[in-house]
Amino acid sequence: MLRRKVCASASLLFAAAVLLFAGASPVLAASSGGNGLRISPVRSDLTIAPGTSKTIDVYVTNLTSASADLQGVVDDFTAGNNESGTPYILLNGEKAPSHSLKGYVSPIGGFTLASKATKDVKVTISIPKGVSGGGYFGAVRFLPAATNTNKNVNLTASVGSLVLVTVPGPVTEQLSIASFDVRRMNNQTNELESPSVFFTSNKNLNGVVRFDNTGNLQEQPFGKILLKKGSKVIGTYEVNNTTPRGNVLPSSIRRFAVPLKGLGGFGKYTIEGNFGYGNKGQLLTAKTSFYIVPLAAIIIAVVIILAIVLGIYLLRAYVRGAIKKATRSKK
Repeated sequence: MLRRKVCASASLLFAAAVLLFAGASPVLAASSGGNGLRISPVRSDLTIAPGTSKTIDVYVTNLTSASADLQGVVDDFTAGNNESGTPYILLNGEKAPSHSLKGYVSPIGGFTLASKATKDVKVTISIPKGVSGGGYFGAVRFLPAATNTNKNVNLTASVGSLVLVTVPGPVTEQLSIASFDVRRMNNQTNELESPSVFFTSNKNLNGVVRFDNTGNLQEQPFGKILLKKGSKVIGTYEVNNTTPRGNVLPSSIRRFAVPLKGLGGFGKYTIEGNFGYGNKGQLLTAKTSFYIVPLAAIIIAVVIILAIVLGIYLLRAYVRGAIKKATRSKK
């Protein structure tokens, strides 16, 4: 039962790992009913040549008032399907179809962690000779051991640290812009709506760029979006400027959004994106325009158009009536 709870809760826990990918949080803590662990670092970026190994220190802290029997495991993860950067952890021993790291990590084993204690867990990653160059990634997780007694904390979730490894060698770095547009953030759902060119308000608008990684190495794009009205720059926004930067995994698309501040009212606006990525400083550019037409302006325009149409109709009716009247008088 405990393991089923762990599996069910692990994916929910790692939904918070978008913070790990974006580098926005120094730790990840999981807790339930006063039980919890803390782990640091939440992400490690390593370069390991074939035929060599590296050992990293992962610190696990028991935040509870009881001791815990824990088991360290390594799972692969993929990019998932929502383009947010939230890693999708593969549980129950499932192996990623590509870029799998778990086979290169030495077994971690189990241990008992006293209340409020911190353990330095050594995690060794060994890359055999002949491994192809590219990116490999996995998650080091800590979850309750199989046996659970009243003396041990009953953790209903696990905590983990992401590990992203770059193996030197012939690699393909290929990032492109899948789309570049403007979208409104829905305040009720806190989600981006579909892209549009026309907006009736300047509130909650975001510049959105979607990067498509068709290479075999995780990429960390960065750059700026310029907001213009006419030829005047009215706003500059950084993209993926967290420390560390968020990754776009191979064979995936990731979306980055920046709120557009300083927008005025009625008018045509343009956003221009200039981005870089890769070891050779590859560049990407994009540009698109959108319009803000306030609802009041639309109503006024509709009223004016209707008035013009009505005026033309009445004028034509008047002219036809006048012609008929003139024709009768001649007869």
